[in-house]
Amino acid sequence: MASTVAGFFARLGNTGTLVSAPASRNICNNILSRGGSVSRSRVTPLVQLGVSSSRREDGVVGNSINYSTAPVQHRKPDWNRAVSDAEKIVGYPTSYLTLRSLLSDEMSNIAVHMRKLVGTSHPLLKTAKRLIYNGRNNMQTRGLIVLLISKAAGHLNPEELEQDRPAGVSHSQRSLAEITEMIHTAHLIHKGVVNLSSSIFTDGTTLEDMQFGNKIAILSGDYLLANACTGLAGLRNTQVVELIGTAISDFMEAEFMGDRDNQGNPVPLPSITIKEWEEKNYMAAGSLMAKSCQATMVLSGHDTEMQSKGFNFGKNIALAWQAHSELQPFTDLYRHPPGMAFDLTSAPVILHLLKDPSIMDIISPMRESVENCDFKKLHSHIMEGTAVDEAKDLCQSYANAALNVLKELEATDARTALENIIHALKDY
Repeated sequence: MASTVAGFFARLGNTGTLVSAPASRNICNNILSRGGSVSRSRVTPLVQLGVSSSRREDGVVGNSINYSTAPVQHRKPDWNRAVSDAEKIVGYPTSYLTLRSLLSDEMSNIAVHMRKLVGTSHPLLKTAKRLIYNGRNNMQTRGLIVLLISKAAGHLNPEELEQDRPAGVSHSQRSLAEITEMIHTAHLIHKGVVNLSSSIFTDGTTLEDMQFGNKIAILSGDYLLANACTGLAGLRNTQVVELIGTAISDFMEAEFMGDRDNQGNPVPLPSITIKEWEEKNYMAAGSLMAKSCQATMVLSGHDTEMQSKGFNFGKNIALAWQAHSELQPFTDLYRHPPGMAFDLTSAPVILHLLKDPSIMDIISPMRESVENCDFKKLHSHIMEGTAVDEAKDLCQSYANAALNVLKELEATDARTALENIIHALKDY
């Protein structure tokens, strides 16, 4: 790689200095030997030449390879750039975290059977597509956040860092990040199970396809969940087991909160409030993130005060993430043109409903199925009001709360990476 890039001129930093091919080759070799990266178009010295090792006054050992992740003021916050920079800090992309499970013989067999679903409308295919989509809506970022907050907080047990000293994250914390990803993925796959009825699927072939898809969804989700539980037991920490176990329980409880149509899709009641939205989404999305961040503080030996900070950070970034996702049908009209289905219990819908109860006339006909809803008309009503701006303010409030927690931590490259991710969530 170095010899390939060395033929090109390399621009170093922001100085605008051009470097000759021999000098460029030496720089490339230095960067690659210490974990950096190069491309055919430029050589970027991402890594400071040397690994710093220091002990803070509180006894936390900080061993890190310092990546340049400081936000550039004239650049607009970018999700992909923020995630890419963050992945370099913790050692490798979190999309690799579950490869040990996904590349096993059991999952290979499931993948072969899943090919039979191509051409059907089973939700499992959409879930699989979202899992491998490497973009702004990439769902494989929860483990990355767990690793970053682990490194940002530091570790009180330096002997556990011997194998992962450059990354500043212990093996048990990496395992926790992997477990978090597997549990979240299993939950998404299980949510793709369809309620079957001969009255809904009148065509026998379609009904058989849906039945087969349900079997694959249940099998693959259960397999990931079983692997996660095995890994959780391997951590040998009862407090961590209790935290993650209650997060799984919260997932299940959230599925029974609020009203739903025949297919289990959530539908709003006229009396719904934004507080109910927060409670439900904490259970469905925030609990796992919050308790994983708290659990990694437990594994690194921090006290209850720091564990509480981890919990609050995880909860707020998860709710900001949820609000940001629910805003996309109203802010990203290219990917979500008016008329596409969206969550009827999302923050913009609820905030509009609080001021304009008349939209229940549009929502009421879909009590049997959300497919009966006129999404284009509902979208138009919401866009005419102030609910979208109010939902943005809601997202901002959770994002700022997460940033306030980070300000209490020491300034490090990991903290900067987390701040960049949060700033990207505040960009609509």
